[in-house]
Amino acid sequence: MKKDKKNPNHWIASDGKVFKRKEDGYVFGSELYLGYTYYMGGKKLKEPKLEAITDYVEIDDEKSELPEEGDK
Repeated sequence: MKKDKKNPNHWIASDGKVFKRKEDGYVFGSELYLGYTYYMGGKKLKEPKLEAITDYVEIDDEKSELPEEGDK
């Protein structure tokens, strides 16, 4: 993963990877903008949480492993 040099809150996953939030397992895309989250696991938080990149892990993007439309 790498941090956007122009925006320190913007992170880009490695090729073929996506971000997964550790706390609730929610899978995001290959790009992530960190900030405050107000919901976790579908429930509203009592206090907004300022997220950090350490709250996430990179996992393999299952979509990248699916055959292309013409490869069936």
